This record gives sequence, C-alpha cells and structure tokens, in this order.
Amino acid sequence: MVTALNPSPLKPTALRTLLAGLLLACGLQAQANEPLTITIARGDTLIKLCERYLREPGQWPQIKRLNRIAKDTRLQPGFSLRIPFALLRWTERSAEVVHVQGVVTGLLSGTTSLLSPGLQLKAGDKFDTGTAGTLTLRLPDGATVVFPPHTQAGLGVSREVSGTAVRATAIDLQTGAADSTVPSLKDPASRFEIRTPRVVTAVRGTRFRVAAEGDTSHHEVLSGVVAVDGASGHASLQPAQGLRADGGQLGTVVPLLPAADLSALPQRIERIAQNLSLPPLADAVAWRWQVADDAGFVRLLQDARTTGPNWLLQGLPDADYFVRVRAIDAQGLEGLEAQKAFALRARPEPPVLMSPGPGASVARPSELVWTQLAKAPAYRVQVARDGQFADLLVDRADAQGDNNNRLAMDPAWGPGTYHWRVATLRPDGSHGPFGDPASFTVLAPSVMAAPAVSENSVQLAWSGPAGFRHRVQVAPTEDFAQPEYDEQVPGARLDLPTPAAGVHFVRTQVVLPDGSAGSWSDAQHFEVPRKPQYGWWLLLLLAPAL
Repeated sequence: MVTALNPSPLKPTALRTLLAGLLLACGLQAQANEPLTITIARGDTLIKLCERYLREPGQWPQIKRLNRIAKDTRLQPGFSLRIPFALLRWTERSAEVVHVQGVVTGLLSGTTSLLSPGLQLKAGDKFDTGTAGTLTLRLPDGATVVFPPHTQAGLGVSREVSGTAVRATAIDLQTGAADSTVPSLKDPASRFEIRTPRVVTAVRGTRFRVAAEGDTSHHEVLSGVVAVDGASGHASLQPAQGLRADGGQLGTVVPLLPAADLSALPQRIERIAQNLSLPPLADAVAWRWQVADDAGFVRLLQDARTTGPNWLLQGLPDADYFVRVRAIDAQGLEGLEAQKAFALRARPEPPVLMSPGPGASVARPSELVWTQLAKAPAYRVQVARDGQFADLLVDRADAQGDNNNRLAMDPAWGPGTYHWRVATLRPDGSHGPFGDPASFTVLAPSVMAAPAVSENSVQLAWSGPAGFRHRVQVAPTEDFAQPEYDEQVPGARLDLPTPAAGVHFVRTQVVLPDGSAGSWSDAQHFEVPRKPQYGWWLLLLLAPAL
C-alpha cells in the first residue's frame, strides 16, 4: 500500500482530509492487489520463481492456489503466472537531482541540507524550492519532474521489482507545482503518480502538470492519458484537457487554452532588461513565463506569473535560452505551451547618451557626449542621416583615452536631422550591442543681411532657425571688444536708434533654451555719415547784410 506523505499536524479540517485520504488509500490498495504477470520460460519452476520474486519465498503455496497449478515442478513454457503485488519483493531506488537553480533546501534522512546536482533522494526525503529556486529530478523509470519556485514536495515512493520492468514512483506534492515528463512504462503493472493531499494523478507515459495550493489542485495533460482519483470519484484526462479539484471533489473536465503566439518575441535580445509582450488571448486571466537553457526545460532558470501578456525579462547572463509561455484561465488551469529560442547578447552594456538628448536642437560648434563606463577600453560611435544607420556619416571605433566619451561634430554637417548611437568595445576589438539611438537637429547658422540705415534708425535682419532667441551685438570695432549694443532678442529683425557717425559692425548668433549658443555670423558693417556743420560759415554769409 502506498500512503500519501503529509508531515504537517492535523488541522481543523483533519476529519475531511482523513476521509479523503482513506478513499485514496482504498484505491491504491486495490491497485497494489493487482497481480504481476510473468511468462514462464523453459526450465522455470514455481519454487525458483517464488525465490526470485517473493518477499517471503515460503508463500509459494498461495501462488500455486491462485494459479491453479497441479504439479509444483512442471510449469508449461508460455504459461502466464500471476503474482499479487502485495507479495512481491521490492527494491528501493533513488531519484537524482539533475538541476538546481537558486537555493533549494531538503530534509534528507532527517537532516536539513542544501540540494545540489548529483545528490540522490530516497523515499521519504522532502524539499522546498523557496521563493526563487527551481529543482529537477530524474526518476529511475526515466521520468523527469521540474519543480518551480514556491513548491514543497517529497519523494514518496521509488522502487522496483528486481528482475522485472515493474517500477513504482510517487511524488508527494504538498504545495506548488510539478511538471512531469514520463516515458512510456515498459510493464503494464508499473505506476507513476503525483499525489496531492487529496487527489492522485496516475500515468503510464505522458507529459502532464499538477499544481496544489491549500485544498485546491489543478491537473493538466499535454500528451498521453492521465487518470485522476479524488474523494468524489475518478476522471480520465485526454491530451489538451484539464480539471480543477477542490477539497478532493473533482471538477468538470475542460479543454485547455490554446498556445500563445510568440512570433513577435525577438530572437536576439541586446538589453539586460527586455520587456516581452504577446497578443491578448481570449479567456486568459493570467500568464506563466518560464526560461531554460535547454529545449526540454529540464534546467528551469526562471518562472514567473503575470496578470497580463507582458513580462520583464532580466537577471540572465549572455547565453542561448528558450522562453516558454502558457495562458491561464479563470479556473487557474494553465493552457497549452508555446516556446521559442532566443539569444541574449547584452554585454558589454552600451553607455548612456547624454548630449545632445533625444530630439534636441544644436548649433555648431558642438559635440556628442556619452557616459564613460568603468574599465571600458573604447567605444564605437555611429552618426547617420537615417534611423536605420544605412547612410553613415561617422563610424569610428577609436574613441578612447582619457576623454573617450565625446566626439566633436564635423563642421561640414549641414543643417538637418541626424541620428547617433554608441557601443562599448571589447578588448579584442569587437563590440557589444549599440545603445538606444537618439536623433538631434543641427540648426542653420545665423546670417546677417546688409543693415538699412536711415536718419533716425538702423534696421537689422538676419536668417536662422525660427522659434529661438538671437544675440545681437553692435560695436565700433571689428573685434567687438566694446559692444555698443549686446542683447538677446526674439525673432529675426531689430530696429535700433541710429548710432553716432562712423563705421559700425554687427553680428548675431542663435541662443538655445539651455543657454548654449551657436557660432557667430559673419560680421556686417554699416556707416553713419557725419551731419553737415552749418553754424560758422552761415554767419559769414549773413555778416554783410548785418
């Protein structure tokens, strides 16, 4: 008889739990009384066969009566000999820990320890994956069982009948989940079971999942056929079917949700934190995301549940991985799976672009500036006229040295929009992923028009980018050492009172909102003529008349 493992003390609902357990035990007892069938070979005798298979060989008369054998020493070759399971000699087998991610604790033969690959678990050993750990066991029958975070379980049964292909394996799942892949069992008498405190799921070769939380358990079949036994009776699950059980009462068998569409997920990820997003799926209320470094998901690395079809992938080193996703319905049943391979290539990380910022306007002279990373030997900088970086103006991998985080803009770049991005070089000269690109606009420089001088004013005008202030200087010397006028003004026109007679010089530059300014325009000059002096000679002309 196989009994369920439940180390916790009885709770207020103990009576109901006990009744459910007794019903399950009765079912398992009936299974244990099923006979093992052996085909007689030439030379076999009843005594020899009982010595080989029975726990107590002296019980051979029971085998004789059960099989109605007249003579002990003569068995007909090809005859089918039936032996009750309760009389068989079982050999205990261990289960191997093949993968551990994070911290997984175990209670092995009464001693608490951390689990690691290569350890052998025996019947009665328990484990806890904690809040972030995962564990994969390989059973003697070739099955693998993957346990995600928040799982408490144990190896309930692991044994075989020596000299036969009969195996009996049971996992006792207290809380959490178990994702099992079970190869076809060679002998019809073999059993593989996942047992929650109130429901037993038995298979003979399939891929299925069981999850348990409190009085509720979920059972989902991906391939093969699964038998589910609860306090309320028995159910059979076909591929793509599942059911929910509450308090040992089996719910209705329903189809699982279809597989999610992963076609939009990237095959190459170049960020240490990447948002993954899927199209919505009808009737999905939550989503399960898993990452492994093998296609069979034996080495489960991450397991997460989200309320929507979005998940932030992070915390993984650069390597090749597989992501697996399934939708969850309102009953908590997880649907069919979809998985996709992807390559994570996020290191060395790119620097952050500092100036000019995304969408900024700049005026020459200016420079590109990015953050300087510790231990970064150099950077690769690209500047292009297009966002796809097909029309490159700059592609340099020699930005290095003490000031290797800046690059002066080429004076030849005309007014217009440009795009730039930076990657970090490795010591071997290759580079990591480019960071997010940014665009900026080079403003047209200011150009002064010829001033218009009148008796009372001077009219100044210039060309340049609209929507910005301009600084205007007027000075009596070309070096503008002592400006007569030096102000920032809006627009592209200015009227000034006519200055003193003589030659004057004028120039302008665009001023950006951050206070930076473009280059000065070429200086224009204008001349204010001297006014005629009439006083003394007019008196001379009028003197005779006086």
